[in-house]
Amino acid sequence: MNKKFVTCFLACTMAVSAFGFSAAAETEETEAAAGASAESTEALSDDIYSFQLKLDGDVYTFPMSYADFLAYGWEYREDDMELAPNQYSGEAFYKGNLRAYVELINTGINTVPYSECMVGGIEIDSYDSEDAPDTTIEFAKGVTYGTSTLDDVKAAYGEASDVYEGDLYTKLTYEYDSYRDWSFYIDVETGILNHFAVSNFVFDEEANAAAMAEVSGDPTEAVLAYEAPTELGDDAMSGVVEFAGNLYQLPAPVSVFLENGFTLKQEDSDAVVAGQSFGWFSMLKDGQEFRGTARNYDKNATTIENCFVTEVESDHYDTDLPIMIPGGLTRDLNNEELMAVLENLSYEVSSDSDDYTYYTVQRKDDYDWSINITYSKEDDAVISIEYEKR
Repeated sequence: MNKKFVTCFLACTMAVSAFGFSAAAETEETEAAAGASAESTEALSDDIYSFQLKLDGDVYTFPMSYADFLAYGWEYREDDMELAPNQYSGEAFYKGNLRAYVELINTGINTVPYSECMVGGIEIDSYDSEDAPDTTIEFAKGVTYGTSTLDDVKAAYGEASDVYEGDLYTKLTYEYDSYRDWSFYIDVETGILNHFAVSNFVFDEEANAAAMAEVSGDPTEAVLAYEAPTELGDDAMSGVVEFAGNLYQLPAPVSVFLENGFTLKQEDSDAVVAGQSFGWFSMLKDGQEFRGTARNYDKNATTIENCFVTEVESDHYDTDLPIMIPGGLTRDLNNEELMAVLENLSYEVSSDSDDYTYYTVQRKDDYDWSINITYSKEDDAVISIEYEKR
């Protein structure tokens, strides 16, 4: 994202009179002239995909910084919240009596407050503007909010990427890319454009790459707080698992797996993971590859070693490593042995075929914890176990 939104200021030189009243009069005249000239003189682009609009004389280019957006007189009336990287939120902002729903997007690698996010788009409809009747909003090629018709929009921008024709409105969507589009709503009764939305989510990849290069590999607070279990126990729902010869309390740091003999395949793993996000890892032990995603619980970006594995898997095909879950659940159990283990757990048959039966063990309404079991009828054996605790 190399675009910069430039606000132009009028520089005025005012002579100071030796006479008080004359100086005051001159000041008022100069301020009045400055106010008239302060209206934006920046030309509005004729390219709809410049993602510009002119609102009350000011040209907005999306995305723009939060500070630049507020400089036009907008205010956010709620407490400042936070957004994780690559997340966005639609929030109500006010400019006098005008309301708009503004898309705030975190384009960086750390979790930050709204005030440090970018404004990626804006949406206004007739209800938002009904108490601000003098508001003027212009778009590329002369299309105007509250005035233009369906034919005007089509004449200006051509055939839409998508058209929705409803009982109350017709919606024309012009899409440049994912999360980079315009939507124009034309009221069926009046035939007038009375609702629009624009989004332009652009990421500064170079800036993020530079920021990632500066990320520290020091253990995070969550990693330092991790305690490895000393025994397997008998509670299958505890998150404790014996995997590849060592005990883990899921979720467990990638660094702990490395300490227990796994090696990280750097070329197949993310080096750095954004704050409160997920990254890919690939580890090797005893000639077997263990792949998956690891979660960064920290608000700031960190290395993959400081992220947490939430699921371990053992099967005959991809990750042929030993696994033991409290209660005696392990690979290669026959049907009778498996049923003896499952009778003490809350389980269901998620799928059944001529060759395989798939079992799911899960706490009621607890989707952060689950065991998925694959039983082969031909082999009369459990051939795969996935254990997840987020």
